[in-house]
Amino acid sequence: MKKIVGILAAAAILATSVFAADLTAGVRLEGDLFNYNGATESAKALMLKNANHFWQAPLTLTISDDRAGGTFKFTDNESNAFETGKWAIWFKPMDMLKVNLGTIDKSMNVETIDYGGRLINYDSFGASLDVNVDAFSMTFSVVSGNGTYWFQDGKTIKAAKAKEAKEKAEKEAQAAADILVASGFMTKDQAKAAVKEAGDEAEKKVLAADDPDASVGEFNVYAQYAADFGTISAMFDAKDTFKDLSVGLGYKNTFDPLTIFADVAFYSKKADKDADPVNSFGIDADVVFAQDALNAQAYVKFTAPVKDIKKENITVFTLAKVSYTLDAGTVYLYFKDANLLADPFACTIKPGFTSKVSIMDYEIAVQFDVAKKIGISVPVNFKVNF
Repeated sequence: MKKIVGILAAAAILATSVFAADLTAGVRLEGDLFNYNGATESAKALMLKNANHFWQAPLTLTISDDRAGGTFKFTDNESNAFETGKWAIWFKPMDMLKVNLGTIDKSMNVETIDYGGRLINYDSFGASLDVNVDAFSMTFSVVSGNGTYWFQDGKTIKAAKAKEAKEKAEKEAQAAADILVASGFMTKDQAKAAVKEAGDEAEKKVLAADDPDASVGEFNVYAQYAADFGTISAMFDAKDTFKDLSVGLGYKNTFDPLTIFADVAFYSKKADKDADPVNSFGIDADVVFAQDALNAQAYVKFTAPVKDIKKENITVFTLAKVSYTLDAGTVYLYFKDANLLADPFACTIKPGFTSKVSIMDYEIAVQFDVAKKIGISVPVNFKVNF
């Protein structure tokens, strides 16, 4: 790890004479000082765990000039294995055009409490084209996933299904053959032949069928217009060969000290091309009040089916956070409810405190998980960036 950091740091220093290079590194740990599970009436104490993720990677290198650039991130997974991901390259063939390759991320308006509340978004490997003309911008994206083809014809799909069917049949046949060999009812050579025959038959059956329809991955169009009256955005997203569709419209503006946004989206999803679509819609809204040391934010997201609208089919997701900054740090009160209409009622309430010691940020809170029985924990979070 030290060797990798040293090499990248040296590369970043050498690169500054030609283009801008930014190397950031850090480490994050989180845990519980105490945890009481109200449902099981059990208690635990003192736990720490690795909390590094790609959205806050331990090591990020960004290199760019006026026309092109790239970013890659290193992180470690829960098994403490060092892995890479979130690679991205961009270039601008002209001032108004920007091509993005690798990891691309686009969404409608997003709340900034947990950064999880939004109506439509994608975050995966693919390619996108940004077009910017004054206050107007558009992004066209094809999203496939890392190492996955965006378009596949019927022959390709059938070959993949045949391989999958063969492997599954061989695995099942091998399990049965192992029992027969162990019981003395079959020799190893007979078992080997039986496994091969089962795999070949499964593969042959799939290959004998007609070629399925071709498939395409995710396609997305995002448009935005920024003016004095606010920012208007629109988004269209199609997944699974246009069987999973989303379209949305959003608005955002700041009326100091308030910042607001609201979105509406419509969803239509088919189990297969001949099935009737299942239609639903979503509405969300967010309000932020920021003045001096006080910051307060509230977010709500309403989703429901177009037909058969009743309480059990409706979800009302809510988030709220109020924070106040003091000389010693920031105190806050956090609230989250995955569905206000759920029965029984359940939510998370968390008063907490954040501060710094030199280059380390830390956070400590008392978390109440309210349900039929109340759980109590004392989560902590430590983060060092340099």
